[in-house]
Amino acid sequence: MPTLEEKREQLRKSLGVSDLEHTFENFKAVTGTQKVMRLFKELASGKADWMMLLCYGGVGNGKTYLCEATAIALYKKGIFCRVATMTGIMRSIKSSMHDKEFPISYDELLGNLCYAQHLIIDDVGMGGSGSEWEWGQLEEIIVLRYREGLFTILTSNLDILPDPNYPNIPVVPERLVSRFNDPDIGRVVLNSGLDFRRLKGGTRQG
Repeated sequence: MPTLEEKREQLRKSLGVSDLEHTFENFKAVTGTQKVMRLFKELASGKADWMMLLCYGGVGNGKTYLCEATAIALYKKGIFCRVATMTGIMRSIKSSMHDKEFPISYDELLGNLCYAQHLIIDDVGMGGSGSEWEWGQLEEIIVLRYREGLFTILTSNLDILPDPNYPNIPVVPERLVSRFNDPDIGRVVLNSGLDFRRLKGGTRQG
């Protein structure tokens, strides 16, 4: 029989979180993160009259932590939702297309991503990565989820508007942002908090 610690470790891995203690109650909100946490909590509560959240901002200011807190809060309500990254999802999609031993077909995998009742995708376009094909795959997923009104969270360290002074810096494509900007179904929020990792004596928040 697995021990309690072994069960907790299995749960942590299955939820795709780094720490089961990454809960809303343990999040140390600082200037720039209060509204962000409120929106994550509202969506996780199941009481929101909207279903899609796009959170963007710099690195290290709690976006991943709040994704994990959401997954943990949902689990406590009997709802399973794994925290995935865009990189991991795209890797799986490519494997489903080219690896004959991959356990699920491309169509089935894409269908699962499009129609799962809850979906959390962290680190969208991480480090400015993301080919046009990858953005196209993500757009297909988001468009269908938008039409169905399904619980969807995306986070990104990319901006949502191009900087005219730096036109080559990638941004989250407007065709994605527009779905989350629909006030009837979505919210777009900037996390302007400081990088917790660089705060002397601070606690890493993701």
